[in-house]
This record gives sequence, structure tokens and C-alpha cells, in this order.
Amino acid sequence: MPFDVSWYVERRVVKTVLSGNLSLRDAESASLLTSEFLVKGLPPHVHLIADTTNLEKFPTNLSLINGEASHHLRNPLLGWTIVISSSTATRFVSSIMTQVARVRFRMFATWDQSIEFLIQQDSTLSDLLPDRIDSA
Repeated sequence: MPFDVSWYVERRVVKTVLSGNLSLRDAESASLLTSEFLVKGLPPHVHLIADTTNLEKFPTNLSLINGEASHHLRNPLLGWTIVISSSTATRFVSSIMTQVARVRFRMFATWDQSIEFLIQQDSTLSDLLPDRIDSA
């Protein structure tokens, strides 16, 4: 399966890993599953880290993606959305989607950078996150 959604920190941080060839249907399924996790999270915010470092191919029709694969971006519990990627195409699509949805968004190349930023934004996570991130 080209996606996996799980808790990175129970009820506080959702981890979505996208890999291989992601179809529009896969992207929609991943978004819906991410939404299910967000609803079960603890207020005021549940953050999302999306790891796309192993994503090879994904839908690029922004209109379809915004309609079909961005359900989770409309959830009021969503805090920061962080995308891990070095791909310029992934960076571009993620940036456009999050701007349209008006969500808090940052992109980083590594897990360590992502976690460091997230702790700066939400200090309540500092004691809950694993010490070594790259093995996540």
C-alpha cells in the first residue's frame, strides 16, 4: 500500500507516510484516514507529519487533489502540517494545497528538522517525542 497512517505521538501527532506510486484514490483514502485520526486527537490541536521521502509518483492535478485528497486539511483540530520532502514537485503541490486550505504549513528535508520545528511551535510535545527521530 502506498500510504500508512499512524500515531507518532498518541492523540497529538499523526504520522502519514506516502511512498511509491500514489494514485488519486490512494491520496483520497490517506486523507480520509488521516481525518479519522485527527477526530480522535486531543484539542486544541493535532499536528500532522507527512513523510514523502519515498514518494515516486503522485497526482498533480491541483483541482482534483484539492477536492478529493484534502479532507484532513478542513479539520478544525489540525494544528501544523509538516511535509518531509526534498522533491521540488512535492514541495510545490503541498505548498499550493495548504495555501488554498489556509493551514499552518512548513516543509523540511529531514525528520529531525521537522521535530525541532514542531517542538518550537508546541512545547507540550518536548517530553513526548522520541529522542532520535531519523529511525522513525
